[in-house]
Amino acid sequence: MRRFISLILICFLSGLLVAWQLRAQWANAAQNKKDTGLIEIIRTLEEENKGLEERIADLRQKLEETQKNQARFETTLSGLQKQLDELRILAGLTPLTGPGITITLDDNKAGAEAAKTSSPATYNPENYIIHDKNLLYLVNALKAAGAEGIAINNQRLVTTSDIRCVGTVILVNSTRLAPPYEIKAVGDPDRLEGAVLNSEEFIYLKSREFPIKLVKAPQVILPAYKGGFPSQYAKPAD
Repeated sequence: MRRFISLILICFLSGLLVAWQLRAQWANAAQNKKDTGLIEIIRTLEEENKGLEERIADLRQKLEETQKNQARFETTLSGLQKQLDELRILAGLTPLTGPGITITLDDNKAGAEAAKTSSPATYNPENYIIHDKNLLYLVNALKAAGAEGIAINNQRLVTTSDIRCVGTVILVNSTRLAPPYEIKAVGDPDRLEGAVLNSEEFIYLKSREFPIKLVKAPQVILPAYKGGFPSQYAKPAD
């Protein structure tokens, strides 16, 4: 009986040993399979990472090229903007300030009243008012003296500006002006003053006793031209 129990016990222990061995083998196989899967994942991630690194390097290179191109573009744009600003000043499209002179002149009202009283038969009112040609001749003297900008009663003069009489009023840039007239010019004050004082028109107006005054100033402010430019023949280039 004891031998039979011992045999059963030996068989039971042998079974347990075999079971433990099988379980260990299965665990090792699962671990090996798991390790193989992890290695494949790591390899895949490494390939993806390598591709991303190459993509980042490519984008960095393109970014550097874009920044260089932008710097060149900004330099070119800055130069063009400077030229545009200079042209806008020359065209009278921006306000202008600087040293210059102011000429103020008015109709000879006192002379007109005296002439009307003393010689009514020969009195001609046209001889005692400022005409467009009086303003035009003074403006021409200022231009010849190198004036960098001119305005009459805050009407900026540009290359297309006209000064003309329509009836009893003077038009400048198609705007009606009334006396007194104030001509402002930016430039060398001494040169502008000398040109005006020695001009035939200034001497004529003084001889006819028109109220005319010239003042030099360290700062004269001219407004920008607000009108349009005729474009009957101009068109964009191809």
